[in-house]
Amino acid sequence: MGKSSFYLGDVGNGAAMKLVVNMIMGSMMASFSEGLLLSEKVGLDPNVLVEVVSHGAISAPMYKLKGPSMDMRLALGLAESVSQSTPVAAAANELYKVAKSHGLSDEDFSAVIEALKSKQ
Repeated sequence: MGKSSFYLGDVGNGAAMKLVVNMIMGSMMASFSEGLLLSEKVGLDPNVLVEVVSHGAISAPMYKLKGPSMDMRLALGLAESVSQSTPVAAAANELYKVAKSHGLSDEDFSAVIEALKSKQ
């Protein structure tokens, strides 16, 4: 449970908020995974990258904890239902599909890094 509570209006808005937050987290994790792999490729220690990120402006506990399981396609469906373009989330979702095809469905959403590795 979160530390704060918010009034979101109509019934169903809480679920919509959760989908939007999951979409943002999924996109962030996809980008973070790319950064981890790039750091490795150029000879940097990915563990040090995690520490550097955790002390900077983009610090988020998710990068250390990896977050809960999620399904980005639900958020994409929500966006489509209101004609909202979400190209970054759509691209991230493609990585999650690859991870799923590699049998990583039961992993948390940080499994996207495995999808990126398989594309190399």
